[in-house]
Amino acid sequence: MRLIEIINELVVTDIEKTMKFYKEYLGFDVIETDGTPIVWVKMKKDNQIMMFEEYDEVCGEIKNFPDKLRTSNLIKFRYDSIEELEKLYNELLKHNVGIFMEWKKTEYGSVEFGILDPDDNMLILSF
Repeated sequence: MRLIEIINELVVTDIEKTMKFYKEYLGFDVIETDGTPIVWVKMKKDNQIMMFEEYDEVCGEIKNFPDKLRTSNLIKFRYDSIEELEKLYNELLKHNVGIFMEWKKTEYGSVEFGILDPDDNMLILSF
């Protein structure tokens, strides 16, 4: 048996706000949705896919789904241009996006910073 794909699916409280955030700030496009109003979305940037589903919808599908709490997980986005990453950082600062980790050079040779999405999921953007 081969593992053919891993796709992050985050449980969110406001799917519209989440779609807007990932589209406006991180350049993702909506490629598929479910529900009217939307309760699930698949988004893509370049060859990377993420999915998001409304918390109430997940609770209806998965018996005994736990209460939605603030996550301690980190999702790392690696980019191929330090110049573009720095532009993105400055743009996010300008729009007051929540930053939990300032721009820094790491001991292992990368440059990175951390932002919070609308559900306080921690995203590390790096080069």
